[in-house]
Amino acid sequence: MPSKKKGGPDTLASLRSVIPGIFDAAQRSATGHRKHAVALHTLQAQCHDVDVEKLTGEDAFNKEFIRNLNKVLGVKKREPSAEKVVRLVATFVQVSHELDMQALAKARAKMIDIDDVFSEEPEVDTDTVSSRFVELLIKYLLQGFQAKEKLTRMRCCQIVAMSVTSLGEIEEALYFDLIKKLSERIRDKEASIRVHAAIALTKLQAGEDDDGSNVTEALLGLLQNDPSAEVRRAVLLNIEKSPVTLPYVLERARDVDPTNRKCLFIKVMPPIHYRLLSIEDRERLLVAGVNDRDVNVKRACVRLVGESWLTFAGENLLTLTSSLDVVYSPVASKVMQALFTAYPEIPENLQLDSEMWENLTPDMVFIMRSTLEYFFERKDADQTDKHLPEVMKLAQLLESFGAKLETEENEELRPDLEFIIHQLLLIAKMSDFPDELGRRQMLTLMRKMILVPEIPENNVEAITDIIRKLSINEQDFIRIMVEVVSDVREMAPTADDDADEQDMLSEAVLVSIRCLIIIKYILQRCFDALSEGSSVYGLLSECIVPAVQSSDQVLQEFGIECLALCCLLDKGMAIDNLSLFVKAASNGKGDIHTKGLSALLDLAFMYGISELAPAAGCASDFVELLYGELGSDDQKTQAMVAEGVARLLYAHRIPEPATVLEEMLVLYYHPSTSDNYALRQCLTYFFPAFSYMSHENQAVMQQVTVSTICRLGGVLKQQAATSDGQSGATQGQAAQQMVTWADPRILEAISAMNSGNGGSGARTSVRMGGYTQLGIDGLKRVFKASPATRKVLVQTLNKLSLDEGSPQTQLQQLFVLTRALAQKDLFTDMITRNALARFEASLLKLLDLESIDDANLETWLEEPEMASVFEFVSSLGEEEHEQGSDRSDEEEEEEEAGSLDAGSDLDSPASPVEGLRLSVGSAMSMPISLKSRSPLKRAREERIEELTREIDELLDSDSDSGEEQEEDDDDASYMSAEE
Repeated sequence: MPSKKKGGPDTLASLRSVIPGIFDAAQRSATGHRKHAVALHTLQAQCHDVDVEKLTGEDAFNKEFIRNLNKVLGVKKREPSAEKVVRLVATFVQVSHELDMQALAKARAKMIDIDDVFSEEPEVDTDTVSSRFVELLIKYLLQGFQAKEKLTRMRCCQIVAMSVTSLGEIEEALYFDLIKKLSERIRDKEASIRVHAAIALTKLQAGEDDDGSNVTEALLGLLQNDPSAEVRRAVLLNIEKSPVTLPYVLERARDVDPTNRKCLFIKVMPPIHYRLLSIEDRERLLVAGVNDRDVNVKRACVRLVGESWLTFAGENLLTLTSSLDVVYSPVASKVMQALFTAYPEIPENLQLDSEMWENLTPDMVFIMRSTLEYFFERKDADQTDKHLPEVMKLAQLLESFGAKLETEENEELRPDLEFIIHQLLLIAKMSDFPDELGRRQMLTLMRKMILVPEIPENNVEAITDIIRKLSINEQDFIRIMVEVVSDVREMAPTADDDADEQDMLSEAVLVSIRCLIIIKYILQRCFDALSEGSSVYGLLSECIVPAVQSSDQVLQEFGIECLALCCLLDKGMAIDNLSLFVKAASNGKGDIHTKGLSALLDLAFMYGISELAPAAGCASDFVELLYGELGSDDQKTQAMVAEGVARLLYAHRIPEPATVLEEMLVLYYHPSTSDNYALRQCLTYFFPAFSYMSHENQAVMQQVTVSTICRLGGVLKQQAATSDGQSGATQGQAAQQMVTWADPRILEAISAMNSGNGGSGARTSVRMGGYTQLGIDGLKRVFKASPATRKVLVQTLNKLSLDEGSPQTQLQQLFVLTRALAQKDLFTDMITRNALARFEASLLKLLDLESIDDANLETWLEEPEMASVFEFVSSLGEEEHEQGSDRSDEEEEEEEAGSLDAGSDLDSPASPVEGLRLSVGSAMSMPISLKSRSPLKRAREERIEELTREIDELLDSDSDSGEEQEEDDDDASYMSAEE
């Protein structure tokens, strides 16, 4: 450490060498920053001692320090040397503040009268060398907040942010001015500046600016609305956690940036005790984390529960589970399974003794079921058998809690008992029922429990699964369940003079609904085809058909659902009843409409639309019905139908897949579906999965890409005219994404990866023909498309990235169309022109041509595959001729002469092919003369011509006005003469 000798003139003279040396050393390594900061503080004190009264030495130190600091204020972001200097400055401010606090503490200790314990604490002057330097530094940096250069503003905000915690006591005016300037910088257009300004403001949350508005409100606005993920992350990590800010912090669990979501679970939430969150907040946090599509975020959420929350719970899993409210929690089960997967030592160390089975509570039985389910899913038979109770014991527990539920009069306790029974049923599903006596007792108990009138539907499903496992085979299962349905039907009320007719009717409807619920679970577990002798046919005529024909809407819903399940087991029944489902989907209301649509989609997936088309009238009618539902105003219905159609396309169950795929693409990019997240998420997964499944599927995507791009242009234009605030992908973004899905090389890379080839040696099977045809179709559409669509199509051509694998004939067709398009001169912007020029240059390279002159059109004309392109280019000229032109007769004669000079045979008649050759030849020759001029020069000349033309028009308009006046006078005199 430098010696603390008294400063003198030599000290001031050495400032120009000592301070730059310290700054230079700090740039080399960050390990000695504190040592350098102490050296600077010592040098500062020595300079102050040179002239205590006038502070000339102190001023000299400050000026030299600022001079060296200026060197880094304009250095780019993340430059290592500049970052180290900034850290040196922050460390210097911190060290100065710490040494000042130590000096003040010693001064107070000396001034206190030890004998007088009641004396007041003496006042000590807090104006020190360091405090004056800090105020000077802050004032200087605040001037940089308004700098024009963004790097200067960023560095000034960065130094303030790193130094603000060590400011100590500063003037009130400077404090408020600092808050005001920082509040302005959090609205800077540069995200890096907003980041540092936000960090600095988080250190000043306790104060308010001169307007009285709270700093916290400004920070919360950034946390919610700032478009930069880095800015939101800076506020998230540094904002003070309080009851006011915590709800906004928890919202970041739904942040669009996965890094921000991960930071919430890893850095922000662990120090916060889960008891400070309400049950609803815990549920929302866990639902967002466990269901997150990013694996790292999901892992961070589980880590929060397994390390932080479990520690707060005293390493007691039962205490932690009680905080999740497992009875009503929609995510507790998933959290527990994820926790056990991440920390397998937790379930392995659990001891499920007999005493726990005798004193079951909702939390306890939930842990036991989760533990057994963890071992059961991993097929760990030893651990499962170790913890699973005997079948007789399970039956006794179920019977005991069932009896308690029947006699329980407190409505608040009934949900807990129902939850315990449901968990025990789920545990019973994991048993193998090896004991015949226990199997019989369990079967008897299940048949008894399913007849309980108030049994919840989820328990009915669990009981049906247990009976299916207890049955010998499927026929035995159907026989048992048909008997159960018969027993339930016998519970319907009979005619009684004393009973109210309306009550009897309501009770009969409830019994019918219970029967249909049981039938639904029966059919969902059957896989054998139905036969006329099957017991299910009896249920069909006795329960399902009457329900479908009922006037009660709820009965109709269950009836349609059960009938659809029957049709999945019998194709003939599906064809016979298809018109019923069509009617339900077309005219039904509410859930009937949804059930009808769901049935149609399931049957189409099972048998194919072509098989069902005769019953529906024709395949097109069936598809039109689905098209109509894709445009539904109900988002749930729209998403359900979109998912169903996607399944049909993926399974090749729908005719004319290209037409349907185009409609799905337009629906996906349509701005009106931007807030239908279920639909967008489904289709976001579907399109790449469909395209990269096979070459046949990708050929369909290639076929519809160009037409979809053109349709989107009109859709987006119409939506912009009637904009209601909805947003979505632009036409260019959609085009780029569709071209990526149509790229066969990506398909080959995925196939090679799945086959284990690592992507090597797979290029031989790449099918580039359809991909190149996509470019040909796009160029043909450019000639007749709208200006906006033209630009998108031309700029998309360079995204094709054609290579040597493309067919040579198709490359020639692309070249002919590109040359014809260049002659048309349809584009006024340089971006599109340059894009077309780049594409043309890439074609020359692929065709192995040095220049345009090397293209042998005579040879290309002889190729049969080229005839369609030459005819297309020729038809463009004929259309222009039919539309009429302003050319004079002399220009036409000159053009004909030029065409004849280009190589026509005067002695032979002009054949269609020969005429085509002449038309294409003229199309090729014209742009060659333009090639010598650069695009910028040509644009400048065109601009000069445009300005000259405007000036001439203005001059002509003035002269024309005078001539018109003279003509009017002449006309007047002429009319008077006529008269």
